[in-house]
This record gives sequence, C-alpha cells and structure tokens, in this order.
Amino acid sequence: MRWLRRSTTLLITVSLGAVVLLVVSSGAVVLDQPSDPLNDEVALQPGDNPYAYLNENDELAVDVTENNPNLDTEGVNPDGFTAQEPLFYITYDGNESAEAWIDHEGTGVTFVVDGEPIESGSNAVRLTSENDAVPVGVEVDTRVAEVAPGDRLIDEISVHARPANSEAIEDTDNDDNSDDDDPGTVTTVGSPDSTARNVEILSLAAEVETEVDLRQLHVGDPAVRLTNLTFVSTDSGDIEFEVRGTTDPPPETSSVPLGVDPLGYYTVEFTTPDQPISEATTELVVDRDYLAETDVDPEQLAVYRETEAGWKQTKTTAISTNDETVRLRVASTGFSAFAVAAERPALVPVEAALSTDQVAAGETLTVTVNLDNNGRAPANGLKVQIVTADERELVSDEVATVNAEVGETTTESIVVRLNSSGEYNLVLTGPALATGSGSSGMGTDQLITQSVTVTEQLDNETGTEAEGASSINTPNEDSADTSVSGETEARNDREEVVTEPSGIDLTDIGGIALLIGIVLTTLLLFRRVPR
Repeated sequence: MRWLRRSTTLLITVSLGAVVLLVVSSGAVVLDQPSDPLNDEVALQPGDNPYAYLNENDELAVDVTENNPNLDTEGVNPDGFTAQEPLFYITYDGNESAEAWIDHEGTGVTFVVDGEPIESGSNAVRLTSENDAVPVGVEVDTRVAEVAPGDRLIDEISVHARPANSEAIEDTDNDDNSDDDDPGTVTTVGSPDSTARNVEILSLAAEVETEVDLRQLHVGDPAVRLTNLTFVSTDSGDIEFEVRGTTDPPPETSSVPLGVDPLGYYTVEFTTPDQPISEATTELVVDRDYLAETDVDPEQLAVYRETEAGWKQTKTTAISTNDETVRLRVASTGFSAFAVAAERPALVPVEAALSTDQVAAGETLTVTVNLDNNGRAPANGLKVQIVTADERELVSDEVATVNAEVGETTTESIVVRLNSSGEYNLVLTGPALATGSGSSGMGTDQLITQSVTVTEQLDNETGTEAEGASSINTPNEDSADTSVSGETEARNDREEVVTEPSGIDLTDIGGIALLIGIVLTTLLLFRRVPR
C-alpha cells in the first residue's frame, strides 16, 4: 500500500449565537456507500450527521459554518467547547495493518479517535481488516484561540495513510514550488528489513532537490550504513524505487577494478527505469572500529558506481569524522549499483626467472620476480614469500619487502631452499597479490614457475677401492718383499695363511690361472713402487 497525503475541505467559522455541537451520530458506516478514496484500500466516508458530506467533486467536506445548507445554526459559539464523534470515518479494505492520521494548521481544533488525538505519525490510528471503519471526531475549543466572530479556524486538513511498518516524511522544502491545488511532495519509506528500503514519492516536483531519509540502511556489514539519499529529477509526478544493501556483488554487475576491495554494495532501482535524474548524492557512515578490524585507513575509502562502461570512481568526500565514525558524501549523475570500498595496492607478477631449474636437496636457488602495482594505492613495505603449490610449505629463506607506486614495476630476488627431492611448483603469496587483469582477487596466490627438480643429496665418499687396496697392501718400512700366491694374503708386517675350500671346476682352471697371474703381477708392481 502506498503512503498518501490528501487534502479535504474543513471549514469552521466562529459566529455569535451558534448552537454548541453535541450531536451524536446514530448511523453505522457502510463500506460500500459513496466515499472519498485515498487509494484502493483507504477511503474517507461521511458520518451520519449534517456536518460531513461529499461535495460536487466527491471529496469529503466538513462544514460547520452558516454556509452549510444542512445546518440551521450560524456556527460555533466563540465561548463554547464543542465535540462531534463520529464526524466522518476512515475506512480500510486491506489485509495487512495500516496507519492513518490527520494534520492541519488550524488553532483550537483537534481530531480525535476514542477521545485521543490522531494528529501525527507517532499517534496514528491503526487500521486492520477487523478494525476497518474508524470513527473520527473533532474537538473545538474557541476559548484558547484568539478569535473573533466570523474568523475561520481551519481551512483544510491532510489525511495520511501508510503501511504499519513504514515511516512517512513530508518534504516541506517544495511548498514554494506548488500551487494552491498541490499538497506538496510527500515521501514514504518502508523498511522490510535492515538492508532494504521501499521508497515512494508522490507529487515529486521537477528541478527541485528531494531528500529521502533511509534510516541507517545496512550496506553489507552493519558497520557500513546508508543514511540518506538526495536527487534532482527533470520530471515531476509520482515515483517508486528500492534501495538495497548487500555483501555480495549485485547480479549482472562486472568485477570491480584491481585494487578496489569492496566492503559492501548498495543499489538504487526504480520501478520505472530510465528515470531522468540530473544530480544524485548519498551519505554513508562507517564505524572506525570496523575500519581498524579490516586494516583500512579512512583515506583509503572510496565509492565506485556501475556504469555501461564498467565501474567508475565517484566523487567521494569525507564530510565529518570523529573517534567513532567517518561520514562520506557520494556525488554522481544518477543511480545504479554502488560499491563502498577500500583502495589498496594490487601486485601482479608479470615475469619470473629461476637461477636454476634443478638443485640438490638442501641447496638454494634464487627466484627473480617482476611485479606490477596495478592497484589503486602505493605498495609500502608489503611482504611476499614463496611456498610450494601443493603442500603450502614455506621455502623462501627470507620475506621480501615490496615498495612500488601505482603503475610502477619492481623487481624482487627471493632465495629458495627445498629440503626434499621431487618436482615442485612454486607460488608467490602475500596480502596484496591480485589474480590478474579484470579481477579483484585480493590476496590470491600467484604461480611463478611450472617446475623445479630437486635431486637426492649425495653422501660424502669415505674412500675408493684403490685407496682400500693401497692401505691393505702397503708394507711396513722394515718388512721385506713378500710374494702372495695361491690363497695367502699379506697383512702389514706379518703373514697369515687363510685357507678357503675349493669350489672351482677343472674346466675353469686355465682362466683362473691367468687371473691369478695378473693379480700377482699387480701386487708385485705395487710392492715395488718407491715410497
């Protein structure tokens, strides 16, 4: 149900000698009898009395002056107190709860239901399917008004109706732009939940700034809130739109640019598209505690708007700051999807080289990486390291520190040590690494090489076979030459005879004899080498 403001004529003129109004209606309201509709669900209907009726325009009129043809009196006694209930009814033909109230600029006149005033949104009368006809009375006390006979106490009233869960706001700034028949721009804001506002504006004036209080709409996290929205339309009339905050990107929007780290999104979507908005501003409040938790400096805050050419940065200004919050004003040429973000550096590895692609386990190699800062903020002391792609094992000996202005390329050399054999892919990791062109991907790891081969570490050799033979066969300086034949082995200065059982076939005796001859000759040559 829309929130409405309608004006209806109510004339009360003070005349001497008038009879005090104490007439009580005896007739009940009939919902299907003629009435003055405010919309499909709410209407005004005269009570069973001579003071309220539908005029020639089928609008409710309440007339207690001498001009009322239904009256024999000349108006209200200036020294008297009058009451009439029901003067007219507010009828309701809806399913969900609604609220209604009346306002005016009269003096000494009060509209009541069950004796209680209903002249503001805070004391509106509730309408339900069960309570579908609310009798409205009027109390007039001329003793508190400085009036004289013939004075008019009130010219017109405005009747408001709205859904029970919404809040109505009247734009009084447009009064100078409306004629006598224009009740002025009227706005209603429905609140289905903390992340959505349904807005309807009636009698919107063209080329006039219109402001809507969005009452702390949550933009993703509750620490980011949209407080109000202001725009200028080149057309007049009635409009409706929805404002919604989300954590995830709105559907069918492109990826935000590199270095744009979204904190939340909000959209402004009109029921009738292509609204002619010439100027638009929104105001946001962000809690400082939340900025500290997400490692965001207030100077990094920015708002981007989705356009046909992609996300474009808006003019975002910090209009006030204190110890608890930062307030931003966002100016744009229209409404669509917006991203509230922190501008950060975005490091993109563009080239990597290895000092070698094969090392022994425990040895080092050097990885040289060229990094582009394609983000929206300088990189100051950002840390990057290298890990293995599969096991995520840290293999860089030291943390590399990166400093690069926006658009600048820097080269970093990182020493890597792999302690186990195998084939490895190496990954560069760090909080400011981006996935590449066209995607945000804050903190995404980057593959910098396809394969490094790590071989087994060779054990230290303890001696050769020749060195073993030399140590065994080197005689003592005092020993004499000794022949080694058959199965006798010489050991330093003494000889030991070792007998081995024979397992040789006679057919092999010729080859064995030749082998023994060669061995003896070799031993003799060794023994004759000068020392």
